Parts: sequence; structure tokens; C-alpha cells
Amino acid sequence: MVEKIETLLLLLGLVGVLSVVAERLRFPFPILLVIAGLGIAFFPNLPLVKLDPELVLIIFLPPLIFSAAWNFPWEDFRANLIPIFALAIGLVLATMVGVGYAAHWIIPGMTLATGFVLGAIVSPPDAVAANSVLKNLRVPKRLSTILEGESLINDSSGLVAYQFAVVAVVTGSFSLSQAGGDFVWESLGGVAFGWVVGWVVAYVHRELSDSAVQVTLTILTPYIAYLPCEHFGCSGVLAVVTAGLHLGHHAWETLSPENRLQRETIWRFIDYLLNGIVFILIGLQFPAIWAGLAGDWNPVILILLGIGVSLVVIAIRFAWIFPLALLQRILFAEVRRQERLPWRELIAASWAGMRGVVSLAAAMALPETTATGEPFPFRHLILFLTFSVIFVTLVFQGLSLPWLMRKLKVEEEAETYLGEARARLAIMQWLVDQIERIIATKTDEAEKASLRLWRDNYAQRAHHLQIRIESPQLQTESIFDCDMTVFPELFQNIRLRLAEMRSRGEISEEMRKRIEYDFDLEDRRLHRLIGRYARSSAPKR
Repeated sequence: MVEKIETLLLLLGLVGVLSVVAERLRFPFPILLVIAGLGIAFFPNLPLVKLDPELVLIIFLPPLIFSAAWNFPWEDFRANLIPIFALAIGLVLATMVGVGYAAHWIIPGMTLATGFVLGAIVSPPDAVAANSVLKNLRVPKRLSTILEGESLINDSSGLVAYQFAVVAVVTGSFSLSQAGGDFVWESLGGVAFGWVVGWVVAYVHRELSDSAVQVTLTILTPYIAYLPCEHFGCSGVLAVVTAGLHLGHHAWETLSPENRLQRETIWRFIDYLLNGIVFILIGLQFPAIWAGLAGDWNPVILILLGIGVSLVVIAIRFAWIFPLALLQRILFAEVRRQERLPWRELIAASWAGMRGVVSLAAAMALPETTATGEPFPFRHLILFLTFSVIFVTLVFQGLSLPWLMRKLKVEEEAETYLGEARARLAIMQWLVDQIERIIATKTDEAEKASLRLWRDNYAQRAHHLQIRIESPQLQTESIFDCDMTVFPELFQNIRLRLAEMRSRGEISEEMRKRIEYDFDLEDRRLHRLIGRYARSSAPKR
């Protein structure tokens, strides 16, 4: 027990160090973790860190998916249901079948059922991996919506297909009608249960006043949705996604402002911590996976098989997305009226199929034996091929995706950023008008004077925002760099000034903390605004 705690603390410390390295080198954090975990795994005398599939599927997966669903816009999800489900269900099944036949043909002795197991394991792109790689890229809005929506749903369809494929291998029998019925039950049951959980939790939030209790409830919600749903044979992943979408959509009316601020900070930390541990664990699994194949396969053959299966996975995604885009334009009139994804974005979408920890957990959860007591066929090879697909898609595709998007000029248009700025300006001007109307109803001069000060404050902020919107010279990369250099230094000097005032006895420690807290919020607000708008008309690289 002590050794496990020490190992966990060591991993947490390593995640922190690598986070700093990734930021300094501007290197994708999850990819660096996988590479570092793979390198560290070969250090001598290092304790074996084995990934427990149940730990991933029960402890890590629910909060990570819940966080992604909470931040996913419901309107965008609803507007893109057709492409999202075509990828999340159709492409998952196509990948399972395509990889299954390819493995059956190129691996001597592998049955088609065993090939389908491998195909089901590597079929779903990972929500955690996709969000981690895409979040730092200026991806066009509709493209990011489709990719993130796909990654939210496909874990469910992939795991269901995996269950049926494993049962077929273990028992030697398969019923398509039973599988179809079970899939419908698991999917509809998961969505229904998730909606009920989301509605009940939203109601409870409205009745709570203690922000600490509210934050605790948001942390427990993904487990409340996932565990009972899985117990009753429904899709816990879909339950978590549905609950997250519902609560995120209604957060403005169910959570207090203080709770929303606290939740953002706490969940950012949870995402960072769980993502860090998950990705470094992926790399640490390779020695045990390789040891399971020791002496049974030629290393060169194994590497070629890993590359081959990875290429099949990538090729199937290309072969699905391009015909699908054409078919949608032919069959569905509403798709023709929507903003279509240009061919450059279709290439980016085809290249953005990163696999992650869910695939590895599914492979490691394979049973050791079949119903007849024989070893599960090709279990160790499936583990190796799964790791190969994860490594190729996450590291190779993940590293090359930003370069590919720059070469293809796939980037969010400046108008999207400016549209948000104009929305903020409209709200600010509306607020000024409302304060003016309230002033007109007051008779007390002191109250009027106080409200005028607030009106002038918001009017000035609106004026400054309007100047930035209308001034292209204030929307360049050089201005962004200048602002991001000046203001953090100024706010740090404010904190030093407050500490000096406290040491001279001009203010108390409680006063210093309250004032510092307000400036911390202002620091955070300016950081987000500067980063969002100063680059709004920056030239594409």
C-alpha cells in the first residue's frame, strides 16, 4: 500500500515537471507525457506500474467525459447530430469491420471474430486525447464541434461493440438481433438515465446555497450517472454525456456566480490531474505489453504489424469521411443549406482520429481464457497492436495535426472572435441603458450619484471594447505580446505593493487578501480578453 502511494506521488510530481517542460517547449502536453512514460518505463529497478482497466473506466473516464460534455454547447451538438452520429456510430462500426478483416487476412491463424475484437478496441477516437490536442488549436467552429461531439459519443458505441465481439470469441456464438436489441437498450437507457440525473442534480443545485456543497455535488455527478447505469446494463458513458450536456446548458440558471467561478477552477485542476496521470500511464504500460510477447514473435514482424494496423485505422477514417460528406449533400437538403466543410477541413477531420486510454483499458480488460478454458486467442498481440495504434495516432498524428492545419490554412476565422467581442459590447451597452432607466426612477440624489458612477464605469469599458473592435492596429500579434507582457508584471507589482502596505500596518491581512482576490479576478479576466481579442484579426500563419 505504501509503495503504491509513493508511486502515485512520484507520478504526480513527474506530471508537474513535464507540464513545465511542455509549456517552455510549446510541446503538446499529453503527447509529451506518453513519450516520457514510455522512456521512463525502461529505467532499471523501477516498480511495475500496471494500468487497472476498472480504474480507468470507473475512476478516470466519468469525470473526464463529464467535464468535456459540460463545456460542449448543446445548440451546436443538436445542429450537427447527423455528422456526429455518422462518425460516432457509423465510423466505429466500419473501423471494427475493416480492421477485423484486415487482421484476419494478414495475421496467420487469427479468426474473424478475434479480428473484430481488435477492431472494436481501436475503433473509437478518445475524447480525452481529442480535447487535449485540439484545445490549443484555432479549429473552425463547426469542425471542432463535429470532432468533439464524435469523441463524446463514440466511446459508448465502441465499448458496446467491444462487449459483443468479446462474447462472440469467449462463447463461440453471436446473435445479430440480440446484439442490435441490446445496443438500443443500452443507448436509450443511458440517455434517459443521464437526463434524469441531470434534471435532479440541477433541481438540487437550485435549492443549495453553500458553494462548497455545490462544488462537491458537481464532482460526484459523473459517478452518480455512470455507476448505477452500468449496474443496470445501460451505457454509463452516454448517461454521463447526457447529464453533462444538460447541466452545462442550464448552468447559468442553476449555479450561483461564485459556484461557477469555483467550479471552473476546480475542474480545470481535475482535468489537468487526471489527464496527466492517464497519459503517462499509457507510456508506462509498454514494457509489460512487450514482455507478454517475448519469444513468440519476431520484433520486426511485430513493428510491421503495428504500423500496418495503424495505417488501416487511418485509411478507414479517410475512406469514411469523404464519401460521407458527399452523401450528406446528396441526401439531406438541410446539410446543403448549412455551411459545408471544405475539403481542407475534411482532410483535417480525417487526420484527427487520436486513440487513447479507453482503447488501452479495453484491451487490458480482455479475459485470460474463453468459456472452454483455453487461452483467449492472440490476447498479448492485441494488446501490442492496440498500443501501437495509440502511439501512432496520438504521437504521430497529434504532433503533425497543427502543422497540417497550418499548411491547409484550416483556422478559425477572425470574424468568429470579433463576433464574440461584439456580443460583449452589445450586452455592456444594454447594461448601461438599463442603469440609465433605473436612475430615471430614483428620487434620492445620493442613489442617483452612485448609479451614475456605475453607469460611467460600464460605459467606459464598452467604449474601450468598441475601440479595440474598430481598430485593426490593436488586433495584431505584437499588441497581444505587449499586453500579455505588461499586465502580468503590473498585477504582480500590485501584489508586492499590497504586501508592503500590510507590513507597514496600513491595512490588515484580511484586507490585503480581499483586495488581492479582486485583482486576481481582474488579472484572469484581462488575460482571457487579451488572448481572445488581440489576436482576432491576426494574419494566418
